[in-house]
Order: sequence, then structure tokens, then C-alpha cells
Amino acid sequence: MFQNFFKKRKIKKYAKKLPQDLKENYFYQKYYSKEQVDASLKRRRLGGRGAVFAVTDNCYAYAMYCSPEEFNEIHEGNGEACDYEAMRSEISDTMFNGASNFSFSTLLIASVISEYSSFDGLGGSDSGYSGSDGGGDGGGGGD
Repeated sequence: MFQNFFKKRKIKKYAKKLPQDLKENYFYQKYYSKEQVDASLKRRRLGGRGAVFAVTDNCYAYAMYCSPEEFNEIHEGNGEACDYEAMRSEISDTMFNGASNFSFSTLLIASVISEYSSFDGLGGSDSGYSGSDGGGDGGGGGD
């Protein structure tokens, strides 16, 4: 029970704090390297306590920001087997109410929105997002 809570909390922190840092330091990219993600984690104080981050502690960050190929290389080099698609599905469920195929752009937009609101993901029960624009019919007035 608590494990799921902490996992979702970590995913939300990675989604909220890393996109802006990655963009500011490495410009806009579709994917970032493990080294870039690790440096961002360190700057934002989201990684492990030591000089070297444990891969298992940061799997979700790698799944969010690294390419599938690099993600697999990271885990194979560490003797671990993690499923990139399964982890991205969990991230999608947590941040975007299951909407698939999120990208760095999606995460960047979500992080900007969260800076100015209590945004916690699209469509989540605690996000306040209902999927409606809240506007009227846009009417044209009328004579």
C-alpha cells in the first residue's frame, strides 16, 4: 500500500522538477542521456545521497527521459531487467490518467502548469482536472 504511494510520489517529483532543469541545461531534446538525467537529479536533490546514484532508485526518471535503447543499456549494464514500456505505462497512469505516448514535451508542459497551480497530473482524482475547458459555448452574440 505505502509502496505504491511512494512510487507515485517519486514519479510526480520527477515529472515536476526535472523537465525544466533538463531543458535549461541541455536544451530541448526528445531524449536525454543517463549522465544528463543523473546530473539533473543531483542538481534538484532528487537522487541518492552518495556521489553515485543507484540505478534502481532512478528507474522512473530514466524511463521518463532516456530513450528505450539507453534505458535497456543502463539496466543490462547493471545486471537488472526492467521493462521500459511497463514503467512508462505506470508513469502515464500516474501523470496523465493513462493517456499513452507521453513525451518530453508533455512532461515539460505539465511541469510548467504545476509551477502555477496545484496540478498533479492530468485527469487524476486529486488533480482537479475534469477534462472540460470550463468555458461557455463561445456564442456569437446575436441580434
